[in-house]
Amino acid sequence: MTAAGNSVKAFIEAAGIGPGRTEQESFVKAFRREMVRGVARKGSTLAMIPTYLSAQGRLKPGDMAVAVDFGGTNFRTALVGIRAEGAALQEYSSRPSPGKDGTMRWKEFLSFTADCIRPLLRYTDKLGMCISFPTTITPEGDGIIHHFTKEIDITGNEGREICRDLKETLGMPNARFKAINDTTAVLLSAISAGAKAEGLMGLIVGTGTNICCQMERARLGIEGTGSMIVAMESGGFLSPDRTELDRRMDADTLSPGVYPEEKIVAGGYLGKICTFALREAATAGLFSEKTCDALMLAEEFITPRMDAFAVGAEESGVLFDEQDAQTGREIVRAVFARAAKHIALSLSATADETLPCGCAMTVSADGSVFLKSDAFRRPFFSYMEEFCAGRKVDYVTMEHSTLIGTAIGALIN
Repeated sequence: MTAAGNSVKAFIEAAGIGPGRTEQESFVKAFRREMVRGVARKGSTLAMIPTYLSAQGRLKPGDMAVAVDFGGTNFRTALVGIRAEGAALQEYSSRPSPGKDGTMRWKEFLSFTADCIRPLLRYTDKLGMCISFPTTITPEGDGIIHHFTKEIDITGNEGREICRDLKETLGMPNARFKAINDTTAVLLSAISAGAKAEGLMGLIVGTGTNICCQMERARLGIEGTGSMIVAMESGGFLSPDRTELDRRMDADTLSPGVYPEEKIVAGGYLGKICTFALREAATAGLFSEKTCDALMLAEEFITPRMDAFAVGAEESGVLFDEQDAQTGREIVRAVFARAAKHIALSLSATADETLPCGCAMTVSADGSVFLKSDAFRRPFFSYMEEFCAGRKVDYVTMEHSTLIGTAIGALIN
């Protein structure tokens, strides 16, 4: 390795932005401890929210439900029909998420949502509302959003039940609406692909991140038999290897101190981490004067650009000459590899805590980073082979998984 290469490696290690700082045993131990504390309601960084939804129900051809997917980037709606060969979407529509480009009041949000779904409700009064933010699901199937993440700014929702308020706005008090966490919807979507419920968990790594698993009702302290899906809110985990750079980047967001793990692994923040890391490297003297000046003046890099840059799919352009581009790519790859290692360890810890030793697991996954980021995917699958060596691991991905799973959740529960 050249002297320059040694300098880059030393910077990555000192700044803690690469996977080397993350130690498997301590991470898994901390994650499992927080799972246990979350189930016991002992002030955990993992909320472990019971969903009151099961993955055990059966679908019938001809069933139909309206699905809404309220995410950090898009607000999508569709009519989902169940056929013998699987689920099919009709009248699909996508809009920018409300509250993304300025503050919106809760009543405005409800009116916006009602206008979007009213035409679909002439086909069925069953609706699933997929919510991509920390949400308590009530035993009746309603949802109370704790707070908004992913830079969404909606106010006045405190303590409000979204399905009840939406039915009131629509003038449909007897409609059958269910609130469903987005990762729960992703888990449920795998049922339409023939996945077995046992060992099934959901994963999203996109603008934000979350994992959901299944636990016995008895362990959750909830009456009844059988298992229930649990939304872990894994983005809230406080990693034992969080760095000073992570803390400074966190302080520069709209929600400082909230969801620290999400700000290490998710697409809403990976570009920002890379921006901070590259500027830190410039201050440390790893780039030429011209590149340093350009980095300090450049706008914050977005995650897709950093992903493309990391794998060499984008020309380095005016910011980097050839040598500086090589250095920059090594730094950006380290940021994405750390995120991949964190997600793989989180899944491994979840499986160890909820599944029998050696039990196969099926990861139903979605999100722009998981599906599209080569800089994330390459190290992720390698880490999964390493950390889950004692288990057979299958992956299920499909287009519109959150919409399909949301409809399934409304139909089988």
